[in-house]
Amino acid sequence: MQPVAREPVQDCLERSCREQLLAFQLQRLKALLAHVSSTNAFYSEVWRRHGVDIDRIDSLEDFTTGIPAVEKADFIADQEAEPPFGKRLRHLAGVPEPLMLFTTSGTSGQGQELHAQTRRELQGSAEVYSHMLRWAGLRPGDVALLTLPLTMLGGGRLEYHGAHDYGLTVLPAGNYDVERKLALIRRFRPKALIGTTSYFWHLAAVGGKAVREQGVEVLFCGGEGASLPWYRRLEEEWGARVFDRYGSTQSRNDHMFTCEEGIGSPDRPGLLHNIDSHVLLEVIDPRTGRHVRDGERGEVVITSLYHFDTPVIRCRMKDLATYRSGAYCRCGRQFSGIEIGSITRLDDMYRIKGINVWPQSIEQALLSFREVDEYEVVLSTSKDGSDHAELLFMPKSALSEDGAEALCAQLAEAIRSRIGLRFQVRALAPGGLARSEYKARRWIDRREHIFDPARRQS
Repeated sequence: MQPVAREPVQDCLERSCREQLLAFQLQRLKALLAHVSSTNAFYSEVWRRHGVDIDRIDSLEDFTTGIPAVEKADFIADQEAEPPFGKRLRHLAGVPEPLMLFTTSGTSGQGQELHAQTRRELQGSAEVYSHMLRWAGLRPGDVALLTLPLTMLGGGRLEYHGAHDYGLTVLPAGNYDVERKLALIRRFRPKALIGTTSYFWHLAAVGGKAVREQGVEVLFCGGEGASLPWYRRLEEEWGARVFDRYGSTQSRNDHMFTCEEGIGSPDRPGLLHNIDSHVLLEVIDPRTGRHVRDGERGEVVITSLYHFDTPVIRCRMKDLATYRSGAYCRCGRQFSGIEIGSITRLDDMYRIKGINVWPQSIEQALLSFREVDEYEVVLSTSKDGSDHAELLFMPKSALSEDGAEALCAQLAEAIRSRIGLRFQVRALAPGGLARSEYKARRWIDRREHIFDPARRQS
């Protein structure tokens, strides 16, 4: 396949005024709804059940207020009622062309969703990924090393195809161990690495100061929420620029990317631009369903405007983020998006001693201490029945007894100042915590009143 060479058209859409973009979205949306209503049993049944008349959708507001949202539980129920594809993908059975099939990890405890993509939809995904690669300064022929494994999960395979179709030389190193990956980086000196945020930290910890000398210029992070201090430390460790991304198996690609402006600063975090020409982004108040205003937090809802064969329409992602209009970013593009470092899972909030605690708040407190290498939070129930929170941290180098005691006190105070709770803090030896090979899972909830098995696993 030839490299995706659509920069003039893409740039035109990026620089369009907001009204032109919205008109373009509505045009694609109406064609999508007409096609899906006549070909997809799952969505047509959902819409019929809610009394939706597709012919009366004449505006984006009609769409967001009139079309019901769907979510993971709906997909799982559909698959269980009609395995393995469900009504949502039933029409693809036996089609005379290859399908890309993906499963989700199932770490939420609700089961694994099945998603698919046809060849023509894969071309659309390549167009979306070309924005990420172009904005980071990559050109066809550049070398990128993929640290994500190639499995039934979408993460890894989607990035591989996106980078390959753009014209990059892609090194699929994700199934190798960390030492082999570092050896490949030293040998081929890739310009970019593609992976998860926490795994880049793992690579840097194992590779040491030498990683700054391997010619890596770009780190495509993502796959998990992270704070701005975390990205800053990654840039320092690698001597490379971080470009963040957001996507999902449901969307079959990453579709929000930071541009040339990068990750930004604490007073003005960077923007993850949604590729509005291909994906319709909503950020809604989970209680009312109404779109939030610029600078407000809400739940991410997505509609792919090019997945006609395997649609995803008004899918609630269970991710909370701060919405920003395209005018927020200094780059001049009108693509809307979400603020970098603002993403948290709707179900990742922990209520500890009556206080709502988001893991990102703890991370922001810890990463101001350069001595902290990795950490883990363990929640349990004390003898009197109250919540007990313990922070275990691994230092970058061995600490003296006095040094460990002082640092523990400083970390406990930093957490208390940020969230109003005091955690018990304990220092481990270097290497005392296992590092993540994919997405970091730093919270373990062992409290007696918690019955979600997904939260009890590390």
